[in-house]
Amino acid sequence: MTPELLSPARDAPAAREAILAGADSVYIGAPLYGARKDAANSAGDIASLCRFAHLYGCKVYVALNTILFDSELPKAARMAEELWDAGADAIIAQDLGLLAATARRVKFHASTQCHIDSPDKARFLEAAGFAAVVLARETPLRQIAETARAVKIPVECFVHGALCVSYSGQCYLSYKIGGRSGNRGECAQPCRMKYEFEDSLGKRVAPPAYYLSLRDMNRLSALGEMLDAGAGIFKIEGRLKDAGYVKNITAAYRAELDRQLGARGLERASFGESRAAFEPDPKKSFSRLFCEYHLRGIERGCASFSTPKARGEFIGAPRSAFAGGFELGGADKIFSNGDGLFFESESGGGFGARVGRVSGDRVFVGRPEERLKIPPDAKIWRNRDAKFEAALSGKSARKMRAEIRAEESETDYIFSIALRDRRALGFEIRRAKSGFETAENFGAAREKLSESLARLGDTPFECGAPRIGCRSLPQIKASEANALRRELVRGLEEKIISEYEKSRTSYSRPLPRKISFANPPFECDARANAANAEAEKLYAAMGFKISSRAPEAGGGASAIPLMRARHCILRELGMCRKEGKLPQKFKEPLFLRSADGKFPLRFDCANCQMFVLNPEE
Repeated sequence: MTPELLSPARDAPAAREAILAGADSVYIGAPLYGARKDAANSAGDIASLCRFAHLYGCKVYVALNTILFDSELPKAARMAEELWDAGADAIIAQDLGLLAATARRVKFHASTQCHIDSPDKARFLEAAGFAAVVLARETPLRQIAETARAVKIPVECFVHGALCVSYSGQCYLSYKIGGRSGNRGECAQPCRMKYEFEDSLGKRVAPPAYYLSLRDMNRLSALGEMLDAGAGIFKIEGRLKDAGYVKNITAAYRAELDRQLGARGLERASFGESRAAFEPDPKKSFSRLFCEYHLRGIERGCASFSTPKARGEFIGAPRSAFAGGFELGGADKIFSNGDGLFFESESGGGFGARVGRVSGDRVFVGRPEERLKIPPDAKIWRNRDAKFEAALSGKSARKMRAEIRAEESETDYIFSIALRDRRALGFEIRRAKSGFETAENFGAAREKLSESLARLGDTPFECGAPRIGCRSLPQIKASEANALRRELVRGLEEKIISEYEKSRTSYSRPLPRKISFANPPFECDARANAANAEAEKLYAAMGFKISSRAPEAGGGASAIPLMRARHCILRELGMCRKEGKLPQKFKEPLFLRSADGKFPLRFDCANCQMFVLNPEE
């Protein structure tokens, strides 16, 4: 498989921007059941997007990745089939019942919500019929390599974006405290809330903070290592992000992935050269600071305890502050009106403000009447760069090289256009010479014809000077030559789409097959997230009896952890129990407490995992 850069899109316009910025594939929400209520898209919009993407050899994956109740499954299966028929390249799913209920012509990718945390879990999903697996964000390089060797389908890995603190698919905290399930696409994000951290006697272990809030992932510098480990699809998170975010992050990863592919003699998965009016910089887009998130093994520095908000890029500390602003050397060369700033201090917490005016070294923030007070120990971050956003809003383009020719036979003029990439597709138009008068001035006719044929403008194509291989040329008007060019472009586009469809629709999903494991690759209780009879049947056919349905479907939620995480609060605080650093004055178990309850914590130090358990009754 050719390595693929996969970008998110909340809607079709954002998906187009991602493709123009260099994505090899995009993923977008289905009309329903797409795990993001605010990122649903109509089948018509998805069909139009597929045609646009397929011209560049790009793929469109549609997320239909919530767990489904028995009453919802038939409708969801019909939707999956309709989306496939509309041009989707795969359906991203969590529910095994959907796989069982959908026609075999439809290709499925196993969502990260399937909780793919081991090579054996990937093998299980491959045997079930999935054509790709999206590994847990916590998966280290060593295990990426082990998984890639264990399966014959592409292994998809996250490289950038927001981090769920729990292993995806294994978080029931939001559902417990408010009935909003992440597995149903309704997560209330309790991981971004503030908590007290106490021992069993109620003694404070550390001051109140956002103890479940993580930084954002950034693996830009690790793409080469991930390629070598066997990652086949590089996934950017962010189906709720705006088009500017998607455009910037995609362009940054496109440039680095191309560099790594070139160093290894590998080709890109899709076609066309992207051109943008900005220099990509991930620090300029939404972020809570970055980390690689345990890619090379367990690490500290992945948490964002002080705030769940976007900080952006670090600017520095003010020289001095005054009512309504601050001074910083060279401020007029750093800031612009409209910049968004975030101020963080030990004394005053964190808050944001907009730059209203810059005068020399003085920066005025907020509305004049607010007279905002900047703490003397504040650190300044910029989470909106007005100049960068202006450049980012410029028009992007992605062009595929083509060659246009004008030739002749004894009876016809032959006009053709052909791609200059490995697809080697082309289209030609023949016009009988008898239908034209011969141009008297060959040189002038050649120049006008070349100019008209080469004017590819807003099409996906570009070419050099057309190759004119005729001894004579027809006498045609500029409007006729332009119409000829448009017909050539339409013909080539239809040829590309036709050939793409032949390959896409030749797929037939393999039947599920039972394979053996030394140990079950997952828990066969409510954590299997089986919410319908079809899912239970498929599990059973593959040798696994599920003892309880998913909590959302009435299963036993009280017997399972609310969250399983690679993140460890003690490790981040420098109190690692494994290293003997937890002060003895604290009596375990430890708890997180908020208005929603008091949640016990269990630390599996042997495996560097933390569990958030059901609150005590």
